Amino acid sequence: MKKVLALILAAVLVLSFAACTKNSDNKPSNNKTDVTLTPEEIEKKIADAVGKDNYLCDTDIDKDMLKNVYQLDLSQVESYVAKQNSIASVNPDTVIVLKVKDGYADSAVKALNEGFGQIVDYIRQYPFGTAKVLGGKIYKVGNYVIYIIAGKSYEGENSEEESKLAASEYEKIEAVMKDIFGNVPENLAVVPKDDENEKGFDFSDDSKENSDTPLLGG
Repeated sequence: MKKVLALILAAVLVLSFAACTKNSDNKPSNNKTDVTLTPEEIEKKIADAVGKDNYLCDTDIDKDMLKNVYQLDLSQVESYVAKQNSIASVNPDTVIVLKVKDGYADSAVKALNEGFGQIVDYIRQYPFGTAKVLGGKIYKVGNYVIYIIAGKSYEGENSEEESKLAASEYEKIEAVMKDIFGNVPENLAVVPKDDENEKGFDFSDDSKENSDTPLLGG
């Protein structure tokens, strides 16, 4: 009798283990690992989500700006697309999509945060599109690094309405990220502290040497 009970118990345990394994296999992962889109294809999806009339990134960012302002090492980038508005000093919209070599993604995030910090400081001196800029995104998924300041521009003087519009525009972009990568990646953009003497942002020696470089192209 004891032997029969032991066999029944063993069978129940095996079935329970199999059920748990099946549920575990069906559980979705945090990020897709088989993404093969090019940077151009990802940028187009972002543009389509924002909408033709509201997507203002119409000009390629040149390599010198990517190196000197964004401090990117392009020798570590396999492919990229980098766009901004043709009058970037008025419209800060920027989309940079990088597919980088193994081991460079974290450095690319750090470099893009340097450029982001300069743009944030700029719009604090000359406030326009403030909510859009402060809501900027930097995503890292595998070897993809994506920098986004984009969305419909606010025309008015109500800061609450401006913030709501920026948030709703970024929701469209987050939906694209979820569709591509399986979830919305963590936003790694660091907003500098709003203090003249303590920006909360460290410039490298190179960026200090290039301090005469315009913060925004155009």
